[in-house]
Parts: sequence; C-alpha cells; structure tokens
Amino acid sequence: MLIALALCTQAIAQETEIKPTSLIQNTTISGNWYLAYTYNEPKDLGVFNLKRGYFTLQTKLNDIFSVRYTQDITLDDEGTDAGNVEIRMKYLFMKMQLTPIEVLKNTYFVFGLTQRPWIDFEQSINRYRVQGKMFGERYDIIGSADFGILYEGILGGKLDENYQNNVNNKYPGKYGSFGIGIFNGPGYHAIELNSNKTLEGRLTLRPLSTAMPGLQLTYAFAYGKNNTPDSKTDFTINTFFLSSESKLHTFTAQYYKGVGDSENAYSDINGLAYENDGFSLFGEFNIPKTKLSLFARYDQFVSHQATDLKEEALLGGVAYKFLKNKLVLDFDQTKTETTDKNIYELALEINF
Repeated sequence: MLIALALCTQAIAQETEIKPTSLIQNTTISGNWYLAYTYNEPKDLGVFNLKRGYFTLQTKLNDIFSVRYTQDITLDDEGTDAGNVEIRMKYLFMKMQLTPIEVLKNTYFVFGLTQRPWIDFEQSINRYRVQGKMFGERYDIIGSADFGILYEGILGGKLDENYQNNVNNKYPGKYGSFGIGIFNGPGYHAIELNSNKTLEGRLTLRPLSTAMPGLQLTYAFAYGKNNTPDSKTDFTINTFFLSSESKLHTFTAQYYKGVGDSENAYSDINGLAYENDGFSLFGEFNIPKTKLSLFARYDQFVSHQATDLKEEALLGGVAYKFLKNKLVLDFDQTKTETTDKNIYELALEINF
C-alpha cells in the first residue's frame, strides 16, 4: 500500500498545473431507506417501522482520492431509549484509486470505517436487503462493515455497457473481482475487546464471460478470533457461492462452514467456539413487460453445540419496481425446535 501511495502521490506532483475545484461540485448526496408496515403473528395489529435508513455524502478530491460518509439510521429497540430513532456511522473512509499504475488501474484501497469483502458483494446480487439481512448477518456470523483497510478490484477490465445497464453494474469485472482486508473484527456496531485482527477475503471468477457473463463462482473466507478480551476463541468462515444473473432472473446458492463468529454468539463458557454450517438459496424472476418481480429464499443454519441449534427460514414475496425504488409485499417464516415465527410485511425501499 505504501508503494502504491508513493507512486500515486508522485503522479499528482508531476502535474504541471493544479486547478482548484469546488468540493460542492464534486460531491454527491444519496439515500437508501427501508420503511415498512410489519405484522408479527399473533399480534392483533402490526406496526409501522423504520427498518433502516442510509444517508451518504461522497466527495471526489481528484482522480485518485475520494471520501465517503454514510449515516446508519435505525430504530432503537433496547434499553431506556427504546423507540428513539438513533444515528450511527456505517461508512467513514478515504478511497485511493490506483489509476496511475496501469496494471492496477481497476483496483483501489479503502481505509477507515469501510465495507467488508463478502456481505457487500452478496448484497450487490441479492438486492432484497429491504426484506432482511443476508445469511451471514441474519445468523450473527459476520457484519457488513468494520474499521480496517480493504484492497478491492475487478479482473480483466469491465463487461460491456449493455450488461451493466440492463443486468448489474456492481463489480463488473470481465473475469471476476476480488477483495481482501484486515479489520478489527466485531463490526461497526461493537466495541473492539481484544488486540486480534480479522483477515477477510473474497475471490470471484466469471468462467464464461462471453457466453454467460452473469455466471459467477465465489469463495469467501475470514480468519480471526471472537470478540472476547482473552482473544482465545477461534473464528473462521468458508463460504462457497454460485450466482447467475440475467435481465429476467437472479439465482444464488451458498454453502457456509465455519467456527465461532465475529462477536461472541457461538462459543461456550470456556471459550471453545462451536462449529457451524448451513446453506442459503435465493431466486428472483422478473416478469416480462411488467415492473413486477417474484422472489424467494430458503435458509438452513446449524450450530453444533451440546445439542444442535438448528434454524430454518423461508422468505419470499412480490416486488413492484419503479424508478430506482421497490414496493415489496413479503413474508418471513422462521422455525427452530422450540419456536415458530411468522412475519408479514409491506415494505418500501427508497433510493435517490
């Protein structure tokens, strides 16, 4: 990173004229809000709710450096402040694009409170975060953002504009993409309790970039310790992910196997981390000549404790897409050996 920074800085210094620019002109404002009316059986009436709200400022300082600030707005449901809308940071980082180095021009470093390699990529394909968290977050295995340093990029240049405009413009590498970083570990919403750092990475390949550009194969991993003061509880993740996308469909299949978690949800009183595994299937079908989509997801998660903890989830619904927004009518059914919970929801995703 230091070598890349030196080369980029040298390239800037070699410019014959530095033209002052207005930060306002180079700043974009965006938002991503999830509003919902939720009915939890067996309640008589549901509740109107703010599931999540993100407000983002991004400023391009020059061709190499940019910064991002994202607020995470949510409803507090714990303690004496329960019911209050609270604001915390989701992202606060500087990004360094390695443009002056030809072989690295499609890669960049991010330093600060940043996205992590896996969840951010998964959400770029399964775009129904409005309904609920992705597999890893839902079962408290790993979070989507943390304090650390991230190196990311795409492989082999970019796919054509037709694919990016009509299918997906996230991580549009012709042969795939990657990300690797070192993070505190517990995520942006928890205090670091130990001196250990977590190594997390992802490698994605497009094996048929010309014939089937939407087909991707991904391996993601994490290696570190649970967020405990003694730093002795193991935390590992191995995720294998198959995804397929086109103008009409999205399909993903995920298999996960690991030990412990990034905080301290899966370990015993002696600090021994439990082995966990599970899988998740997701599918979306865009009905031709309409703005309607049908989607469904099935999860199974098992934590191998003294008595196995097994949880299954079935999610699905219909979405109406307009502008960059979604109106979603969905359900979420969760089953364990002792509980059976059903949630029905009308949710609105707002993007601007």
